Amino acid sequence: MEAQLFYKELGRLLYAIAAADGKVSDNEVRALKRIVSEQLVPQEASTDHFGTDQAYITEFEFEVLADRNATSEEAFDSFIAYMSRHKNDLEKERKQLIYRSADAVANAFHGVGKAELPLLIELHKHLH
Repeated sequence: MEAQLFYKELGRLLYAIAAADGKVSDNEVRALKRIVSEQLVPQEASTDHFGTDQAYITEFEFEVLADRNATSEEAFDSFIAYMSRHKNDLEKERKQLIYRSADAVANAFHGVGKAELPLLIELHKHLH
């Protein structure tokens, strides 16, 4: 499985969770950046042609979607389609990392709300 595509889709998932209520808060952006720097970068060995850790693609994709004011549904559907194609390629630890990351973003702004909860439930179904 290609690291670049994985991190791009993870960025879409985390954006979908953050934007589920119609806005992306500063707390959700900080949570995303913390996840990337503390959880993704340390476990990723590959870099792009500039020498940048591939995990930063997650943050970049999130920011692109936020700048475009993309819909949460569009981003979430993209990740679910990716999961459908690659579910068997993901190790248990990677699936847990995906869910923990989504949960952390969902909890970053006043806990999991009614907009994020259905996405987390749907994600859980696709990861198991």
